[in-house]
Amino acid sequence: MAKSLAAAVYLEPDKISMRIFSLPDLKIVENVATEPFSVISSKQAENYAANMDAITAGIKNCQRLLKSYAVKQVEYVASLADVDDANRRYLADQIYVRTGAKISWMNNNQLVAYSLAAVQNKLPQFADLSRHSLYVLILGLDITTLAYYHHGKFIRTWEIDLGESKVNTLLEELRQTAANPVDIIQDYINSKLQYIAPELISKKHTKLLLLKADVLNRLFLKPDEHVAKVPEKKLKQLRDILLDGREGLIYKQLNLSQANVDWIMPNAFIISKAAQLIAPREIDTTDVGVLDGLPYSWLTTNGQAPSVIHQMVQTAADNLAQRYGTQSGHSQFVAKNSLLFFDALRPIHGLGDHERRLLEIAAKIEDIGNFINQQAHYRHSEYILRANPLIGLSNDDNNIVAEVARYHSAESPKVNQAHYQHMDDDIKLTVAKLAAILRLVDSLDDSRLQKIKKIKLKLKNHQLRIYASADDDLVLERWSFTKKSKLFQEVYGIKPVLIERGAK
Repeated sequence: MAKSLAAAVYLEPDKISMRIFSLPDLKIVENVATEPFSVISSKQAENYAANMDAITAGIKNCQRLLKSYAVKQVEYVASLADVDDANRRYLADQIYVRTGAKISWMNNNQLVAYSLAAVQNKLPQFADLSRHSLYVLILGLDITTLAYYHHGKFIRTWEIDLGESKVNTLLEELRQTAANPVDIIQDYINSKLQYIAPELISKKHTKLLLLKADVLNRLFLKPDEHVAKVPEKKLKQLRDILLDGREGLIYKQLNLSQANVDWIMPNAFIISKAAQLIAPREIDTTDVGVLDGLPYSWLTTNGQAPSVIHQMVQTAADNLAQRYGTQSGHSQFVAKNSLLFFDALRPIHGLGDHERRLLEIAAKIEDIGNFINQQAHYRHSEYILRANPLIGLSNDDNNIVAEVARYHSAESPKVNQAHYQHMDDDIKLTVAKLAAILRLVDSLDDSRLQKIKKIKLKLKNHQLRIYASADDDLVLERWSFTKKSKLFQEVYGIKPVLIERGAK
């Protein structure tokens, strides 16, 4: 197969990075990164808006280099950090008008997933680092994320309300009003991290890997290396220098500009406090990140995320189901048979494998709202899911999962239904199709006893015939099926018919 060149351009509120690589081997051809821009603020969208001239100039420089390499396949990805839905449209339009670049926005959960995928796939040291317990701390402008691996397997993530921009802005305000701003910042960081402290697992051989710790990378990473150990003594020394107000020593040593000196203190304190809580045997830093993960999207088909990211999504859904005490037997029944129905209905629903995976996720966690109250539990399921977006999913995907969970039971997504009216137009039909399948399958185990052992489906004469083999009476299931099949008939225009058979 002949090789071709592709590129990923990654926009953050404070800088631009680009990676040119060959397909299909993903070999790096060129790396480009700007120095952090000078204007930073904690206000929504102001980072991008105030830096628009620098952003568009940076994109144009990237485009000139892309032209020289004759790269035709380019994706522009931007972080949604500090940007609301309305402003991202304005910003994307401004960038398109000035540069012709069409922006794909990614939320923190997606960016973290691609970063972790790169750590797992690209770092030869990953197997050793995660042999026992590994925490990965990903520093960000708006959010800091902590991920946990055990025996090489992804377990979970925590989002921490600590970002470079937020902490830096608070520090500037405190310098104007407080006698001891550094002490207050340390207490502030401590208060945010203490929330997750009870959930952290202390192990003898735990290691901590730092992502986006640019200062530490400059200090410890050698050329052509992607991982370096951070001596605890050196980390403490860095922290003490900052505490003593001797930042000039670091600036001079690293040849930093005034634009990025203010990021050192927040990051140093966040890392130090996280290390205190985790008590790792070893701390490492790496320059692997989002740009190393994004190229994997070129190797996927039908818009599917790489398998390692899909595994993260599945694990996160399983964790959520476990946290809120869903019945594993019922959720397994519903997830398995929802996929059976989805596949049988491919000729008429027109959905792809991506929507199939979203249905599977929704089936696993449809009942988490029972944790709060059985009455209207489907509504509780929806807002729990909105408050706990799953790693690796876009905002639209998380919305679809939440809405399908809401409509899996008693409420129907109808045009005159207030909640449905406020749903994004782009996802309404997908939600209706997936919810109709999920509701129908859910009715087949209304007793939560998994009476039905085998299901066979046949589309014939505008009917979906459901042959259910059971070893018990299906009185409750028949009653529930009659009620819940109405939505399916409205959405698909075919009548589902339940035909009971004795189990063999």
